Amino acid sequence: MIENLIHEYGVIAIYIGCVFEGDTVAITGGVLAHRGLIPFWPVVFAAIAGGLTTDTITFWLGRRFRDHPRVLRAVSHPLSQRLTATFLSRPLLLACLFRFIPGARTLAPVMLATATRIRGLPYTVATAVSACIWGVVMVSVGRQIGELLTRILGHFTRTEIVLLVALMVLALFLLRTVWRYFRTDPPET
Repeated sequence: MIENLIHEYGVIAIYIGCVFEGDTVAITGGVLAHRGLIPFWPVVFAAIAGGLTTDTITFWLGRRFRDHPRVLRAVSHPLSQRLTATFLSRPLLLACLFRFIPGARTLAPVMLATATRIRGLPYTVATAVSACIWGVVMVSVGRQIGELLTRILGHFTRTEIVLLVALMVLALFLLRTVWRYFRTDPPET
């Protein structure tokens, strides 16, 4: 039953999941591809599209609402300040690398949109190349994790367990994000 749902809607779920979270969903997609529930390359393309969608929307929203208090709070975040100090002179390099820096997936596009003069087209091209590399790497890591689990546990047949673990990791990530968001003080204006 659940295998049929995954086979039917899995690629769409991977895309939507990668729009909101990213790494965990792409890796889970790789595990599901290893299990043969979803073909490998459609999972990779869904992960790439989901990541690129988030990066592009975040960049343009940051550019449009650069004076909004939430954007100002994101730009004043300590990680954003470190990224600015390190990469401000090379915004295209940051556009290529931020996907691989923990915690920078939301901050970096906002920072690039507000603190640099990078144009939309070079930003989109740089993040598209980065998203392609990221998608192949994360889904491949998931496939290798699936292979490792098969070696350790034998051929595990309970897809529900894999999905439950992925959902638990995603829920913990979302709870941590919400906690960190509401824990910080807004910037003084």
